[in-house]
Amino acid sequence: MGVGSKIRELIDYYYSKKNEKNVVPINIPKNKSNLLENKVALIVGGTGGIGVAIAESFLEAGAKVIISGTSEEKVTKTVEKLGNAARGIQIDLNNVTEFDNKVSQSISLFPENRIDILVNCAGVHGDQKFGIVSEATYDAVMNTNLKGLFFMTQIVSNYMKEKKIKGHILNVSSAAALKPGYTPYEISKSGVRSFTLGAAAELIPYGIVVNAIAPGPVATAMLGRKEGDTLYTDCIPAKRFATPSEIGQLAVIMVSDMCDLVIGDTFYISGGSGTIQY
Repeated sequence: MGVGSKIRELIDYYYSKKNEKNVVPINIPKNKSNLLENKVALIVGGTGGIGVAIAESFLEAGAKVIISGTSEEKVTKTVEKLGNAARGIQIDLNNVTEFDNKVSQSISLFPENRIDILVNCAGVHGDQKFGIVSEATYDAVMNTNLKGLFFMTQIVSNYMKEKKIKGHILNVSSAAALKPGYTPYEISKSGVRSFTLGAAAELIPYGIVVNAIAPGPVATAMLGRKEGDTLYTDCIPAKRFATPSEIGQLAVIMVSDMCDLVIGDTFYISGGSGTIQY
């Protein structure tokens, strides 16, 4: 271990001790239920940190999962990690014309030949500030975060209506949706929040429940976090980043029968970021 690593370790230790009384603890449920038993879920964007955690939580709750991602290699590796109750399919969210075919392929991956749950989890951040945002960056963020989500929801919900499946659709928004939006990411997530309301109103007559979850800072690669990094931060009221597994646990509840009367809502899991503090 180099000198820099030792110094960082000491700083992290001091920082954790300094704040441990104020930090919201991580609660890991001891009992795993079968809330999603006999359900098949399609998780779009299932190869990222949050997507994988949602898939793992769904599997623990008894579901079968189909994960999608842009990279076929990442999809294959993620499915191998998840095990026998997981399948994968490559989907490019920039290519909407392929969605119908990709959804049909997804449906056929398990003997059940159905999709009960759709999770729209794909997201890109974009790293340009207002004033220097390029059209390419704007389009990349919007195509993944909003356009792809819209058309995937439209196609899967049409399938659910046709097959009379009283399913669940869960969109992954962001606590950033509550901020005055001036970046493509914030604007896209505000759009997800608004679309969740509209889709919920449109689809509930068919028994299809639409909601969203809105994470704040999560310890994933998108925020430059890696395994072993400290969770502590002064940036949010809870004094720590959320873990991907916490997002997964909330997602299970949101797509289970327990939330059949929760319609068009966005649940924030942000440690207070965006809700009580910008």
